[in-house]
Amino acid sequence: MNRIKISPLAMASESPEKSGSPTALSLAQFDKLTNRSDEFSLFVPMHYEKNYAYPLIVWLHSDGAQSSEIHRVIPQVSMRNFVAVAPRSPVGNFEAGYFWEQESDTIDLAHDSILDAIDSTSMRFNISSQRIFIGGAGSGGTMAFRVALERPEIFSGVISINGPIPDNQKPLGQWSECRQLPVFWAHSRHSESFAQDQLCRQLRLLHIAGFSVTLRQYPTECCLNPKTLSDMNKWIMETIDSTIA
Repeated sequence: MNRIKISPLAMASESPEKSGSPTALSLAQFDKLTNRSDEFSLFVPMHYEKNYAYPLIVWLHSDGAQSSEIHRVIPQVSMRNFVAVAPRSPVGNFEAGYFWEQESDTIDLAHDSILDAIDSTSMRFNISSQRIFIGGAGSGGTMAFRVALERPEIFSGVISINGPIPDNQKPLGQWSECRQLPVFWAHSRHSESFAQDQLCRQLRLLHIAGFSVTLRQYPTECCLNPKTLSDMNKWIMETIDSTIA
């Protein structure tokens, strides 16, 4: 079931984001509105306009990080174009960090956390349900692939930064339903965790299945840098423009 709802609360006149600067907020600040205490972080764009339906980026943090990674990542993508939300993986701890594991129970928990984050954000902000993108780095990118391929009706595109497609539990089991999902894939040529031959095999698989894939390779060990994030912003805006046209 598609659990996304756009609430009238998104148009509320009392807005903590009226300060005019990008703000990272925890869900604890929204408890009076949502009655939830899940742990995730939010990014509000500069000069948020309540009468405009914003695209939403659901960001899944990189390996060993936390949802607060959004504070560093999204401002380098765009200060104005998106509302963004970052749920925290259910696996890990504060000291060692958190990871997106590809096991049945943790996948289910990740699904719930991601959908709850979308629902709660949509209750507070004016979000376009037709412009929701999911992305992440490392294991976050892999989980973004997983969730988007299993729930293609929710997302307008999937972004993976140096994260391979998951290789268990048939991630392409619904390929005929999800092959219209645009993909932005960033890869580091010198990555130790995601080898180039694995990328080539998986890229060939997506092409055979009929996916539209934008691949960018970078001569670095880590793709989570200003150039990659700028390319990500451009790709999202071009994807949105293509649906309008």
